[in-house]
Amino acid sequence: MKSKKSTNILVLNCGSSSLKYKIIRMPGGVEIVRGEAERVGAKTQGKSIVRHFVFGKERIVEASLGDHSAALKKTLELIADDAKKNKEVKFDVFAHRYVHPGAFFSKTMKVDKAVLKKLKDTLPLAAIHNPIIYKLIEFCYQEYPGIGQFVVFDTVFHRTILPEFSTYALPMKIIKKYHIRKIGFHGISHKYVMEEACKFLKKDKSLQRIISCHLGTGGSSVCAISNGKSINNSMGFTPLEGLMMNTRCGDIDPGVVFYIMFKERFSSEETEGMLNNKSGILGIFNSSSDLRDVIRDIDKDKQAKMTFNMYVRRVRAYIAFYALILKKTDILIFTDSLGTGSSALRESICKNMEFLGVKLDEEKNKKYSQGVSDLSSSCSESKILVIPTDEENMIAKEAYRELVKNDSRY
Repeated sequence: MKSKKSTNILVLNCGSSSLKYKIIRMPGGVEIVRGEAERVGAKTQGKSIVRHFVFGKERIVEASLGDHSAALKKTLELIADDAKKNKEVKFDVFAHRYVHPGAFFSKTMKVDKAVLKKLKDTLPLAAIHNPIIYKLIEFCYQEYPGIGQFVVFDTVFHRTILPEFSTYALPMKIIKKYHIRKIGFHGISHKYVMEEACKFLKKDKSLQRIISCHLGTGGSSVCAISNGKSINNSMGFTPLEGLMMNTRCGDIDPGVVFYIMFKERFSSEETEGMLNNKSGILGIFNSSSDLRDVIRDIDKDKQAKMTFNMYVRRVRAYIAFYALILKKTDILIFTDSLGTGSSALRESICKNMEFLGVKLDEEKNKKYSQGVSDLSSSCSESKILVIPTDEENMIAKEAYRELVKNDSRY
C-alpha cells in the first residue's frame, strides 16, 4: 500500500464578519498555524484585529480590515513573515469552506476553470458569503497558480433533511423548475460537534438525538440530528431563513417584505440588501451588529436588552421545535463564538426548559473557559455540552481525502 504523502493545507473559512484560517499538516492533522481576523468589514464598537497563532504562540495584530480580501492579504503577510523564521510554516494546498453550491455540487471539488465558472453562478444564493468566498478563491487561483485549491461545501451534511421539512409549500412546478428546497447550512460545524459530542460521552452517534446550536457573531443556526444525520436545520434555501443574526433578519412574514418594497419603492436588490446587511442585531440595536456588544450594554440600554431577548427567544423556539421532532433530546450542544463565549447567553437560552429535560448547572456554566465541557445539572435528562467547533479540521480532512483521490503521487 502506498504511504500517504504529508501535505500542509491552508484552510480559509469566511464568516460574514470574520476570516478563520489554519495550516494543518495532513494526514496527521497537526496544527501549525491558526488564527482569526475579527470584525471584518463590520460596524462594531471594537477595532478589527487578527489573532494569529504559530505552534500555539499568540500574536494580536490590529489592522484595517475593510473587507475579506484585506483580511486574506494580512493573513498571507503574517504567514510569509513566519515562514522566514520557521521552515515548517508553509502551505501546499488551499481549502475553502463554501456556503451555498446550489444544485451544482454535492461533494468536495478541486478548483479549475470549469468549477470557477459554476461557482460564479451561485453568487446570489448566499448573498453575504458566496461573493466573498468566490473573490478569495479567484484571488488564490490567479496569485498562486501553482498551488491547488479545493472547495468544501457547507450543505452536504444537510442532504438528509426529511422531505416534509425540506419542501416549501409552493407550486411543485416552480419547485422542480428552480430546484427550490431547504438546503441548510453550517453543516461542517454541526457534523464536527456531533462527532465530538459522541466521542466525549462515549456514545454511538447512530443512537443519539442531538440539537446543535451554532451561534456565531456572524451567522447562527440550530440543527436537529437523529442517528448521525441532519433531519432539519433552521436555515433554508439561503442562510437568510432561521435565527436572528448579526445583519440578517431571519424568519419573517414575506408580506412584510412586499409591503416595505411597495412603501419605500425598493428594488429587489435594495430589499435583499436590507434583509441581509441592515437587519438582525444591527437593525434593532443600531450601534453594533455584534451580540457581544449588546450583552456588554444590556444593563444600561433598553434597546440592547430587547435585542438580546429577541435573539434568545428565537433560539429557544427552534430548540423546542426540534425537541418535538426528535421526541427526546439526548444532547444539546452550544458551539461557535457566542455559543462557547457567552455564559449569559447559554443561561438565558436554557432557563425554564426543564419541561424539555434540559437543566443547566449554573456554576459549571459560569466557570466554563475552554475545551469540551458538560454543563448539565445532575438532574438534567439531556446532556448540555459546550464544544468549540473546528470547521477547519473537517475541511482539511475533506480536502485531503479528495487530494489523495486526484493525485497519483499519494
